[in-house]
Amino acid sequence: MRELSLDNPVHTCDPASDTFVEATVLREFGHVVPVVLFGGVPTWITASAEASRLIMDLNPDISRDSANWAALRRGEVPDTWPMLSLVTGRNLANTDGADHMRLRRLVTHAFTNKRIAAVVPRLNEIADELLDTLADHHDPIDLKASYAYPLPMRMLCEFFGITDEDERGELTRVYGILFDAGAADEERTRAGTDLEDALTRHIADKRAHPDDRLTSTLIRVRDEDGDRLTERELTDTLQVIFAAGNETTVNAIANDVVGLLTHPDQLALLRDGTHPWSATVDAGLHWNAPLKCVYMRYALRDTDVCGTVVRAGEPIATMIAGAHRNGGIVDEPERFDITRTYRGHVGFGAGPHFCVGAPLARQEIAIGLERLFTRFPALRLAVTPDRLTKIVSPAINGLVDLPVVLT
Repeated sequence: MRELSLDNPVHTCDPASDTFVEATVLREFGHVVPVVLFGGVPTWITASAEASRLIMDLNPDISRDSANWAALRRGEVPDTWPMLSLVTGRNLANTDGADHMRLRRLVTHAFTNKRIAAVVPRLNEIADELLDTLADHHDPIDLKASYAYPLPMRMLCEFFGITDEDERGELTRVYGILFDAGAADEERTRAGTDLEDALTRHIADKRAHPDDRLTSTLIRVRDEDGDRLTERELTDTLQVIFAAGNETTVNAIANDVVGLLTHPDQLALLRDGTHPWSATVDAGLHWNAPLKCVYMRYALRDTDVCGTVVRAGEPIATMIAGAHRNGGIVDEPERFDITRTYRGHVGFGAGPHFCVGAPLARQEIAIGLERLFTRFPALRLAVTPDRLTKIVSPAINGLVDLPVVLT
């Protein structure tokens, strides 16, 4: 096998490529591979679940803090790189050690089991309300736009304490632009500014009118050392929770609908009660995870990753969807199967950065699917699976739309 170095990337990643085909190509080079990302940014990328978990787990040789990215310090990363703000913002995703634990303890107060259990009845109501609006549609509809998208968006808005319809509409608009692969750079920039303005207004409103929802909890809660989130940390944390909790769940629901409709034997096991609807969550995250990659982590010192040396200061992107398909968790990883156990998948991350909102996402996916297939048992795809259009994105593995016939 050839010696690998970030000085000589072996592949240029294409946001428009099939993530599973690209993962297969990369895996031929090893568990971690030097590539060039969109925008001309060199990085290592993991190509197996084993390598992704190794990087994500508590590893003293790996950091999430972009201050450790040597190329960024040298000014070699373009200011126009679309992912730059994502990897440099100060939030749960991009901090380590004591800083990360301080933020995580504060945020965890807002995601207690009691709080998640309390929203389940409302989640069922929101799902049924959305399905009620679809009941009279007999022509093909876009299930992603009409159900998979508004379900987690409305739930998150209520979880945050966002009750004003105009405020909800503004957040829906700006996140739609930010995650639209076809949006122009100027449009994305404006949307980013609009998002910051909207969250700033929301925080000010919750300071003036506190309630028992997530934002108010984050504003007032203290951890055991008496720390509060700073204003910048609060805004950045709300942004990352909203983005991670919405876009990934939207695409997980849509991907799982396709999985069940193209595997009727698995759907039958759910309908007859042989397996709970919650079984679709891990099966779907393994079979067709909504994330292609997570950006970035950085080697603090020369580090051996599954036999390949990543030098100090070099970045590492962790593959999710494609890494699962490259084996190591279950046999026949390309098979959608709700009856198996998927220990070791990294659909919610791993280690200290394991998704803090995973319990809410699990409920949204399972309840969203159960209510949908109960209400519309004859649901079917309006096109053949090969005609479904994938999103062009370096990070998101999902569909542009999901045309279905309800009855």
